[in-house]
Amino acid sequence: MTDELAVIRARNPELRALLSTFDVAVDGPTATLKDNIDVAGVPSTAGSASFATGPAETDATVTRLLREAGYLILGKNNMAEFAMGVTNQNRTFGDCRNPWDTTRIPGGSSGGSAVAVASGMSLVSLGTDTGGSGRIPASVNGITGLRPTVGRLSNRGVLPVSPSFDTVSPLARDIRTVAEVFTALDRYDPADPTSHDERRVPVWSTEHARQLRIGVAVGFFVDEVDEGVLTTVRAAIEVFEDLGCRITEVRLPDVAQAQDRMLEIMYPEAAEVHAGRLQAEPETIDPDVLRRLRIGLATAPERTAAARLWRSEFRAGVDAVFDEVDVVLTPTIPVDVPRRDAVDLAASIKDIARFTYAWSCYGGPALSVPCGFHPVSGMPVGLQLSARPWQEQLLFQAARGYEDATGWAQQGPPASTPQDP
Repeated sequence: MTDELAVIRARNPELRALLSTFDVAVDGPTATLKDNIDVAGVPSTAGSASFATGPAETDATVTRLLREAGYLILGKNNMAEFAMGVTNQNRTFGDCRNPWDTTRIPGGSSGGSAVAVASGMSLVSLGTDTGGSGRIPASVNGITGLRPTVGRLSNRGVLPVSPSFDTVSPLARDIRTVAEVFTALDRYDPADPTSHDERRVPVWSTEHARQLRIGVAVGFFVDEVDEGVLTTVRAAIEVFEDLGCRITEVRLPDVAQAQDRMLEIMYPEAAEVHAGRLQAEPETIDPDVLRRLRIGLATAPERTAAARLWRSEFRAGVDAVFDEVDVVLTPTIPVDVPRRDAVDLAASIKDIARFTYAWSCYGGPALSVPCGFHPVSGMPVGLQLSARPWQEQLLFQAARGYEDATGWAQQGPPASTPQDP
């Protein structure tokens, strides 16, 4: 039995990272997929008791590209229902658990994907990221997670939340592996209307991080942030200074409005995706998900149009920031990893995801990199690096320099975790 299959057998009953596993002979690099990404012959539940009506007919484009790159698909990951939620609570399949401490959230909506990687169930996993669903689980599980530029990776065969913002999110323990997976998936897909045929710069190179201009975001990104998170991130900034990077403080214009304006676009699009179910069988939808879908139904088209106009102006303002720096650095989330029994689902998106939503609204790539442990709880802390659209290579350059300097990729959660009382 391979190491990954042994870990799945030993730990999945506790961690609930995988909803299904496949009987495959493992003799190569392994991957798992969030259960809104199609695998031919396997139902995609999207975390719902009633969504899947039968097995998927074909692989999603990213599934096919993973296979062509030699990855073996071991199973499908637990997730928040319809990929809507940052805590990964799931009333149908049970809550996924954080391998560092099972009393704390694993992040969502791609929590199962991140937990599978962090605990050693698979080398890599594919999640999705709309407002932070890949970066938040990466942060709280101590791994690396990328939100690519919107339209760079194919979404064909992936259940959407919001086509304006959805991305597939590669997750792995270290930055080199994320780069290898991203490179395998980095293709224009004419079968996907959200895919863009832009010039794709290779993301892995010999360029050194010392050449980078790094903007440390202040204002919104340090106000009301947990002091332990700030302390850990400040130590990471010192690493970049020691590498020779040029560090300056930056402020993003109007960023405090970004999450609210994005939700005025995202929720109506999500309601459109699930319009039939909302009309015919709303009782089958998780109550918290249903609440947010109904917000989308109630949002006036004029309000969404105004939010799209605001977003265009916001993007222009952030573009001006990137005229002065290559990468912007922030915490991934502003809080210590919350305990599962202390999270208010309605408030969690506003609180936990406000920094990730800001970059989703902008539309460029963002990367969460582990940067240490919280001085009080001992839980992982994530560092978020962001760049202009189609400039992923700058994020990989920065993360590679940081990882080489700190050796973070050698860190991992304990083999067993505290149990619920």
